[in-house]
Amino acid sequence: MKDPKDIVRAFVAAHNRHNIEELLSYLSEDSAMIDVAAPIPLNSKADVRKLYEMIFKSLPDIHFEITGMISEGNQVFAAFRTTGKGSGVWMGKDISGKPIDVYEGVHMRIEKDQIVNTMFYSDSATLTKQLGYQTAVSSKW
Repeated sequence: MKDPKDIVRAFVAAHNRHNIEELLSYLSEDSAMIDVAAPIPLNSKADVRKLYEMIFKSLPDIHFEITGMISEGNQVFAAFRTTGKGSGVWMGKDISGKPIDVYEGVHMRIEKDQIVNTMFYSDSATLTKQLGYQTAVSSKW
């Protein structure tokens, strides 16, 4: 069995390469993901794929820098700095040229070398302001 922190590092590395197939390979088939900043519900791996396709299209140079990581047993919390520059439309708004620089975190539970539960925490207020939104983005599903 791999160290759970290595699984999280590999997931982040795949994210930074924008390799959706590899990123998804770290998620179990019944993986649950919650991302408070996601504009769509994440009820399946297909939804996660759609989210990352949207992110990588709108923020083609998005990058996670791990700034800290702690683990206990099969659970990992990673803090990171997210940077990038907008290119195109995100949730109906042209974000071209808008830089983002926010701090985020993720809690993951790992079982049998697969991520079975993910909860992203984001500085959504700063992110929406950086992308040019005047108020918090509503995510009414």
